[in-house]
Amino acid sequence: MWGLISTAFLGIYCLMSFYIGRRGWKIVGKSMTNSRKIYWIFLGLLILTFSIAEVAQDWLPQSPALWLTIAGWYTMIAVVYLCLLLIIIDSLRLLDSRIQIVPKVIRDHDQTPKVVASLILMLVTIILIYGSWNARHPVITRYELSVDKEAGSLDQLRIAMVSDIHYGAIIDAPRLTRMLEVINELQPDVIVMSGDIVDGTVKQEEAQKLIKLIKQMQAKYSIFAVPGNHDRWIRSDADLVHSFQEAGAEVLRDSHIKVADSFYIVGRDDPGHRRDQGRKDLEELMQGIDPSLTVILLDHQPIDIEAAENNRVDLQLSGHTHMGQIFPSHLITSRLYAIDWGLLTKGSYHLIVSSGYGTWGPPLRIGTNPEIVEVTLKFKK
Repeated sequence: MWGLISTAFLGIYCLMSFYIGRRGWKIVGKSMTNSRKIYWIFLGLLILTFSIAEVAQDWLPQSPALWLTIAGWYTMIAVVYLCLLLIIIDSLRLLDSRIQIVPKVIRDHDQTPKVVASLILMLVTIILIYGSWNARHPVITRYELSVDKEAGSLDQLRIAMVSDIHYGAIIDAPRLTRMLEVINELQPDVIVMSGDIVDGTVKQEEAQKLIKLIKQMQAKYSIFAVPGNHDRWIRSDADLVHSFQEAGAEVLRDSHIKVADSFYIVGRDDPGHRRDQGRKDLEELMQGIDPSLTVILLDHQPIDIEAAENNRVDLQLSGHTHMGQIFPSHLITSRLYAIDWGLLTKGSYHLIVSSGYGTWGPPLRIGTNPEIVEVTLKFKK
């Protein structure tokens, strides 16, 4: 399936690149009459930077390979935005050929194509710079909810939630220092990590840096985590899971725990981790839970909403969507899920979906913010 998707994307990407190349040659070709081959070779190498990085990462040192990969990601996003802007420009040109909406002095000026091309390049550059900056400046998103259930002797519960950290080569330990500071400043009762904590399989040395950071997280009760589709270590490295638990975090995989004799936290495994046998039904996970107490569900993906509502879950905390991460991907994620960011309430059931803290792929956030979520739950007394 992924092979088919990758092939389709590569085909579309090549078509977009060729479209950009042809439009570019129309502008610079007159001044580069003897350099057509050089132009296309240079453009081809630039556009295929990511593919070159994928091939070269096995023999290049780690740092150059990483920078080459990042350059490839930036090039890929630049191609997408250049293509979108050129389509808009060409659509305006087509419209202008019929109803003449562009002033004649602009339409007929011989420098107009170069000026427009320069403006497009400047705009794409500004977008990429903004996206890089935005990805490194998370916000705090706050929710205050009332639950029509008791929670032992508690009047309220403060939850700090972080999802989709994607810890790895790009989102490294120094990038998480600010996350740690913000979470501890919130002084939460509970910290939850709703999946995609790491980006694939991480080396033991790098994993220990993450464990060290988790040990410094401060919560009144505990830290709880569930795996996401990228958390390969949670299903393949038992020693690392043990270290994670020693750091003070409880990894919940299709299991639940009663906290402070006051409320329950239920953690679901990610569907991708249990392809053969599937994950447990929520109804099965809820067995043994006192329905009169508050139930908080951690599920990396914002799915199975009806099951959560029918099984008297009070609050579900999810991530996964990144809210698209890079515009206009949000137009896709908003249609794939009932909600791809924010709060959804259905009766007594509440679902909060976070846009996540880190990034997957391009280290950019365009049209969405990285975030840490603070939830204040107020209970019935």
